[in-house]
Amino acid sequence: MILVPLDGTPGSEAVLETIGEVARAEGASVRLLSVHPPAHEIEAEGRLLVYAGQETGRVEAEAQDYLKRVAASLGPVTVAFAVRFGEPVEQIVEEAEASRATLIAMATHRRTGIARIVKGSVAERVERTTTVPVMLVQYGT
Repeated sequence: MILVPLDGTPGSEAVLETIGEVARAEGASVRLLSVHPPAHEIEAEGRLLVYAGQETGRVEAEAQDYLKRVAASLGPVTVAFAVRFGEPVEQIVEEAEASRATLIAMATHRRTGIARIVKGSVAERVERTTTVPVMLVQYGT
């Protein structure tokens, strides 16, 4: 099973064409993952408008819809979906372990110079943190 974390940007989706080809060639399934910050209650003028659980449900439903839309670009591949809440690197690594992924595939915009030192990338941090092999597909060059 190939785990593919996506953040909703066209850049993160750059990995999909390659992974569709790999999954079809290897007969592998794909698990698309979306990670979001934990939801909080929403208040306005001292009034509680939305409970954290309601907001979590809303974000999860939107993420599932997004993942289903982008799954179409994978072609005839078995696809599952996961939505997690928390710090992205931690959640990606935990999902890879929990789902027994054999590969994590991510798009990355390889930064250079000071931008790389200051910001780094989620993909590079996942690569350093996990024991699961990571395939990085560069975009934006």
